[in-house]
Amino acid sequence: MAARQSGLGAALMPSHNGDGQEVHLARRLSDEFPASIRAEAQVVIQRQSIRRISSGELHDRPTLDLPVADAPTSAEAGQMAQAASVMQDAASYLTTPPAKVPEPHTLRVEQLVKILRTAVSDGNRCHEGCAGLDNMEVGRRLEAHGLNKLSPPKTPNKWVKLIKLTFGGILNMLLWFCVLAEVILCMWMKSEAPVTPLILSVVIIGTATLQWITELKAESSMEELRAMQVGEKVRVARIKPAFEGVATSQIVGIDSEGLVAGDVIFLTAGDKIPCDVRIIHCTDGTEVDNSALTGESLPEVREAEAESATLSLMEARNMAFFGTTLLKGSCTAIVVATGDRTFLGEVAASMQGPRPKSSLEIEIAHFIHLVACLAIGVGALVLVANLLSNTHREAQVVLENCATALFTQVPEGLLPTVTFSLMAASGEMFKRSVMVKKLDAIETLGCVRTFCSDKTGTLTTGSMTLMEVAVPKSDSNELEVLPLSEASSNGEAMNLCRAGALNNAAMHIDGTGLVGSPTEMAIFSGAASLLGGNSKIKDLRAKFNTVFEIPFNSENKWMLTLHPNEQEGAFACILKGATERILPHCTMDEAQKEEVYKALQRLMKQGHRVLCVAQRLVLPEEVPAGTAFAGSHFEDCNFPIDGLTFLGLFGIEDPPRPGVKEAVAKAEVAGIKVVMVTGDHPGTAQAIAYRLGITTSPTKNGDPESQELTVLEGSQLEMMVPPDGDFSVPLLDPEISRFWNTATSNTRVFARVSPLHKQIIVKAYQRSGYFCAMTGDGVNDAPALKQADVGIAMGVRGTDVAKDASDLVLLDDQFSSAMAGVEMGRLAAVNLQKSIMYTLCSKVPQVAPAFIELLGIPEALAAEHILLIDIGTDIWTAVAYAMQPAESSLMEKQPRHPRDEKLVNYRVFLYSYCYIGVLQTIFCWIMYFVATPDIHGLIQRHHALKAEDKMSPEDFQIQTHSMTVYYWTLVLGQVAAAICTTTTVQPVFGPGGYGLPNKMLNITLVLEITFSLVAMYTEFFQKTFRFASLPAYSIFLPVVALVSIVALEEARKRRAWCRCVG
Repeated sequence: MAARQSGLGAALMPSHNGDGQEVHLARRLSDEFPASIRAEAQVVIQRQSIRRISSGELHDRPTLDLPVADAPTSAEAGQMAQAASVMQDAASYLTTPPAKVPEPHTLRVEQLVKILRTAVSDGNRCHEGCAGLDNMEVGRRLEAHGLNKLSPPKTPNKWVKLIKLTFGGILNMLLWFCVLAEVILCMWMKSEAPVTPLILSVVIIGTATLQWITELKAESSMEELRAMQVGEKVRVARIKPAFEGVATSQIVGIDSEGLVAGDVIFLTAGDKIPCDVRIIHCTDGTEVDNSALTGESLPEVREAEAESATLSLMEARNMAFFGTTLLKGSCTAIVVATGDRTFLGEVAASMQGPRPKSSLEIEIAHFIHLVACLAIGVGALVLVANLLSNTHREAQVVLENCATALFTQVPEGLLPTVTFSLMAASGEMFKRSVMVKKLDAIETLGCVRTFCSDKTGTLTTGSMTLMEVAVPKSDSNELEVLPLSEASSNGEAMNLCRAGALNNAAMHIDGTGLVGSPTEMAIFSGAASLLGGNSKIKDLRAKFNTVFEIPFNSENKWMLTLHPNEQEGAFACILKGATERILPHCTMDEAQKEEVYKALQRLMKQGHRVLCVAQRLVLPEEVPAGTAFAGSHFEDCNFPIDGLTFLGLFGIEDPPRPGVKEAVAKAEVAGIKVVMVTGDHPGTAQAIAYRLGITTSPTKNGDPESQELTVLEGSQLEMMVPPDGDFSVPLLDPEISRFWNTATSNTRVFARVSPLHKQIIVKAYQRSGYFCAMTGDGVNDAPALKQADVGIAMGVRGTDVAKDASDLVLLDDQFSSAMAGVEMGRLAAVNLQKSIMYTLCSKVPQVAPAFIELLGIPEALAAEHILLIDIGTDIWTAVAYAMQPAESSLMEKQPRHPRDEKLVNYRVFLYSYCYIGVLQTIFCWIMYFVATPDIHGLIQRHHALKAEDKMSPEDFQIQTHSMTVYYWTLVLGQVAAAICTTTTVQPVFGPGGYGLPNKMLNITLVLEITFSLVAMYTEFFQKTFRFASLPAYSIFLPVVALVSIVALEEARKRRAWCRCVG
């Protein structure tokens, strides 16, 4: 047996792969067994599975098949059996242990050690002896299971993405069809200058490239955010090579990415948990912050004992999870899962998958379908008009006119306008600390009607703060509740803060800052602000050092410390904890206790977490012999605790963020309902919601029988979750349907909710027709962020999983920044609508000449003129709308629902086609007849022309002049349209006028006029586009069109504006 143990110990020495391992095992066997047995063992090593196991060919424990030569003696047979057993253990050792241990919280430490083939020592503390893994084994496990890091979300190849942005989407396909048609016409007609398709191609490719670059920048920003969260060094036990046959381990610091399942690590207060670990030893009162996983802001106590199999992994007190933080105490733990196999990694993996189409994509598709039908109809009508016209045209010319008419109905400026509008909004949002990951999410944000927000870290600061203290009045039984800022002048409050600073597990470490649980740090920071800073508390603790301590635990719910007193041989005993546990041990009458409970209720109604502080003097004769204080409960302490003097109450909370209340009020005015969705206690959630204006009552009203349902808890939701969380299932229970209809209408706070509940809540709002935004920072928020129409993650507190699942990231974690994003989203949609309205205005006067020709009127606008307007001038003016500032009423309107109110609706078509477009057409024809000399004679001669006749040079010159007048009037009409569409209701000029604040738009209008004049008076453009040099009166007379259109629209808006204001 001794030989077997020695051999097994040799087999478990630092391992080597491949042939090196075989030689190592053979050498060890030669020291333990006779030559005959050694020979047989060496044959086994070379014949059997060690080599195959080390190369990954076998995964099961091998059965060794020792060769049989001469019949061995009984002694030799026994030794061969022992050698075979050694080989069995060695082979088992070489198989890779599991990368993740199932249900590790239910296993005893020795079971876990056996499964992971690791070692523990020193009563599971592992500070001495042989513990953990050796470097060779760690390398082998890293090779088999990979580094301890989350796999980044799958992103398409950037070049594939560029191709999709360039050629994908219904709008791009329509534009490319126009390009192809123009190219074919150019080739057929043997045109020397295919300018139009070339310019349009450049526009499409350039727009796609800009969007591509913008989204690449967002991805790069995400990578920078991840890089900022560099993994900390982790203290881990590593087995050193044996010295004189004794294996030991040393504690080393390594990067968290180098951890593997089976590693033994050491954590202290303030450490980030680097992977999923099973705690095997910890100090009393060890606490972790699980808010990133659960949303619960209060710390959770941890212990080392195995849990029941009926308890879920997330509820186990002996587990700590990747992404959380150790707040208090220290512990030794075994790594049970790394990287993608951690709980956080599994949630991240479940988030992979395509997002549904955004509202903008749906809107654009709807608009393009309408435009395509309209363009085809116009093209067909132009074909009929050309065939019925008196003017004889070649087939190629007829087809070109039809294609041009079709092409003019396509808003070729829409694509760059959409991109530039969203890019401009993205830039403005970035200035307000909102990073946009996907551009079209900006427009969707503007449609949001319900804003579901996490509480901790979003609506609140995310850090516990000492807000108020309640101390006894000197002249009565009442307690005085003081804000911390007013407590410095109160002696009782100062005594309370000194006691809170001494009875406190938090500590300030130079270079690191404050370390401890959130509650302890809140009291420490509050006391420091009153007592004169961290240095004063350090001096206080040095003078009255802690000689005995009973740490806080979930059973006692209090913490006790003993400190030397100024009286020789006496000690001050300070208790801090739950009021109901400490107050019974205080020397107070019932009236005094009643006053304490009144103050307690007052603080709790404000959402405070309340801690009671009391103290007493342990006299010299009450001190145990040798000052050997002992005990862990009230009952077993060897010194007196009863007869405490009540000092006061601490009111601690995670306070609302500055600016959130104003942002909530702004949201209400804008028609957005803000809903708090949190894993926190309903009382705390309701109190914060009331202070922020989310609810109108400070008390909970979540009775399921009530139609109010202002506050709902997760336990109530659990009974009303639809099958598989799907509201679209056939024959949904009417009771469930009624419950959620009422909840989505009335509920403003959802408390104690699980990650599944958050996702169900979002689905319920979407089912009710609401566009829903969801904010969150934790892993528990990721499914809801993915489900929401707009997912918004926190950039500071947020986990990578939450950021990857989101569309936007708040770089400052400010809710007010999200509201600013809503405004920018609305502005982007409004500007896009204005741009489309402007672009569509010119479509009626562009196509009208083709039909007027049926009346015998000569051609008034050539195809090249139309293309020059659309590509040469209108497209740039349309893009300039992206920089349009908001109208004063933008955030005073109800949000637009894409299903009920399309971005391009009938009002847009009526305004552009039937109002401004008709006005432009009327003025174009008026100027055509008034500003063109001898146009009437041309019309009469045109009537007399037969199909085979051609115009005289004089008539051709008159026609060119008339076409130039029509073109110039239309350009000025588009300038008027640009001014008119600057606002929807507010007047542009006069009292209360919007003005012309868009400098980019003003510049493009000046350039549009300049470019048109250059085109009309430059010989190259005259020959290419059939222009004539106009006399002065033909230039200035069409200005009447510009002024008249603007004046008519201003009069309409002024009347509408007066009605709104009045």
